[in-house]
Amino acid sequence: MTVLTDELLLQKIIRGETQVLGVLYKRYSTLLFNYFYRVTKDYNASNDLLMETFARIHKYRHSYKPSRKVRPWIFQIGSNLLKDHLKKISKTISIHESDVQQIGVQPDRYSEISDRQRRTQQAMARLKLSERNIVTQYYLLEMSYEAIAETENITVNNARIKVCRALKKLKALLKDIKT
Repeated sequence: MTVLTDELLLQKIIRGETQVLGVLYKRYSTLLFNYFYRVTKDYNASNDLLMETFARIHKYRHSYKPSRKVRPWIFQIGSNLLKDHLKKISKTISIHESDVQQIGVQPDRYSEISDRQRRTQQAMARLKLSERNIVTQYYLLEMSYEAIAETENITVNNARIKVCRALKKLKALLKDIKT
């Protein structure tokens, strides 16, 4: 059985073979969901963002340019949806220092994870949402600077700078969190 590349799958979808959208979903749903969840810390919102991402992939399939890679294009759609979601919730919710535990791991689960993971999650929760987004793309999704730049509509140098600054801030926050 031949495994089709993402680019060939998207070409089939563009030609009207929309049943292969399920193959793309299988390839990217876990990565996208984890990406959304790491940034939002909201299971339902992450599911909604995942479904909307694939709805938009289908809706805007004709806007895909064959010269581009599919993965950054998909994550650009997801990232744009995530940014819109974060703008909506930032108008209604402000994050206070007391909310850090609610954003991170549930208190009854502290015993199930290592101290290092707990501290990392607390530090990530203290980052700005945009910084958390960049760190998540870089580490969880293992995206290159080029892919992050394409996803965020910024230059490659700007992507490097944003990743570097977010990682420095994360490192400083990790030092501040007591073990």
